[in-house]
Amino acid sequence: MKRLLSLLTAALLLMAPVAAGVCDTLDLSALGEIEEVQMIEEAREWTYPIPYELLMNSEYLVLVNRGNLLDKDYIPSDLVTDLSCRKVSYDKIQMRQTAADALCVLFDAAKADGITLYAHSGYRSYQTQNTMYYNRLKKMNGVDDGIVQYPGASEHQSGLAIDVINKAGIGKNFTNDAFAPSKEGRWLAENCWDYGFIIRYPKDKEDITGIKYESWHLRYVGVQVAQYMRDHDLCLEEFTEEWKEAVAAYDGAE
Repeated sequence: MKRLLSLLTAALLLMAPVAAGVCDTLDLSALGEIEEVQMIEEAREWTYPIPYELLMNSEYLVLVNRGNLLDKDYIPSDLVTDLSCRKVSYDKIQMRQTAADALCVLFDAAKADGITLYAHSGYRSYQTQNTMYYNRLKKMNGVDDGIVQYPGASEHQSGLAIDVINKAGIGKNFTNDAFAPSKEGRWLAENCWDYGFIIRYPKDKEDITGIKYESWHLRYVGVQVAQYMRDHDLCLEEFTEEWKEAVAAYDGAE
């Protein structure tokens, strides 16, 4: 902006003699430079709907999948000791503090609508995921059927994911046929976004996420991002690619 003001001042100084009849021609180089600066300023205008600062500084937008593994030593520093909202048992369930707080608000809102939800599984360490994965491989004779995530690729290690079910699902294997069409499943799919959560593995995005549809698996990303993803029908992989392209274009215009 200082550069633009300096050039404008120079242009006015050049134009003054013309107005006074001192010279017959005007050097247009300064005006051309002004136009160039204006174009650069316009190119650097941030137009993406999500604030640049939020995208660059949020701790909750990390993409976790087979192509973006969490380190085996990664443990969130702000895990709550135990969720205070309704759970399937007395066993402790951990999440990152902000996600845990948002989940309690979501559960309260559901209850106000006559919907009772239960938290089933939150944070899992790399070591726990590793055991689960190889136990599944052993059970499936070495075949990875996509039911249990590869160690480091599980969102549960991030502390931002939670499996949420209804009373009818307690003690049973999770199935979309049972949960998705239930009143609890429908409420969750319709309302989770307004509390900062997304359905992380949508039914129509399996070819992108690489994970089968999981109507019970929520992931915290924050309200503004969750609502944007809902409104534009984006999974986290698509959203991540989109916003990083926007940032690259913006930073590249410097």
